[in-house]
Amino acid sequence: MQNVPKTLYTEIAKNAVLDNIQSEFVTASTGIDFGEVSSDTNGKGIYTFSSTKDEKFPVHYYRGAVTDNNVKFGGFCWKIVRTTETGGVKLIYNGSPDASGKCTNTIGESTQIGTSAFNETNNSLESVGYMVGNTSDSTIKGTIDTWYRDNMTSYTEKLEDTIWCNDRSVSKTENSNTYFGANERVFVRKKPSLECVNELDKFTVDSNNGNGLLTYPVALLTADESILAGGINKDNSSYYLYTYQDSWTLSPCNFENQNASNLFIGSYGNLHALSVSNTYSVRPSISLAPNTKIKTGNGTSTNPFIVE
Repeated sequence: MQNVPKTLYTEIAKNAVLDNIQSEFVTASTGIDFGEVSSDTNGKGIYTFSSTKDEKFPVHYYRGAVTDNNVKFGGFCWKIVRTTETGGVKLIYNGSPDASGKCTNTIGESTQIGTSAFNETNNSLESVGYMVGNTSDSTIKGTIDTWYRDNMTSYTEKLEDTIWCNDRSVSKTENSNTYFGANERVFVRKKPSLECVNELDKFTVDSNNGNGLLTYPVALLTADESILAGGINKDNSSYYLYTYQDSWTLSPCNFENQNASNLFIGSYGNLHALSVSNTYSVRPSISLAPNTKIKTGNGTSTNPFIVE
């Protein structure tokens, strides 16, 4: 009988444990504490986002100092972040393979496609948008789209058109200042969410499953996905998104004192918010289509997953 190739989703799922229970690397009986960074006692491995456990495709995510979430695809190295609600697999860019074809990048500029401001101007509420007013490309969207056009268009059919959430929902307004949803989740509640509240914030290529404003199926990770991975507003050099570089997320934080700020993963692995006009690392994210099959590999840096 011919061997049937394993799908990447099922390979991830078979090792996932619920994140709201005690397990090998989670000592609390209530599960992972997202107000604290990942560690050997607060999450290291593959977890199931407990609120999705009864869905057709539960969301599974990598957290902490994992070493088996490497993928080589499209001529580049990527890190698996999580699965999607439709059975896809979301990745973050991690540079080019080394001379022997291995994915050994860990820190530094080699993990990024370059640097960019999120937006050149920071003096309006709309400046937090991946598209300004949903009509004009942000600076960083232009950077990402150019890179994708030059490097990835021949692989588009292997990707899914997942939702990229530029969450501009408002958590509070105070003294003419506006605070967005991710601000509350990172700095107040310290609890991630995968819900995208506003339809216009759901960036997609096809308008059937989002706003249909993207040219290509690529964007950035959200701050919430960074929390799942092991980050919060505390230093953490021991999780796979740490690169010793300041790296943009897709999540707006606030419009305070006439200055628009978005969240980024700081050079010490902590989630920060500063002006969108600052220049930080750009690490694009894509999502492999559901039922993507593994050709070879076990996910380590020396033997990354290679998909069909």
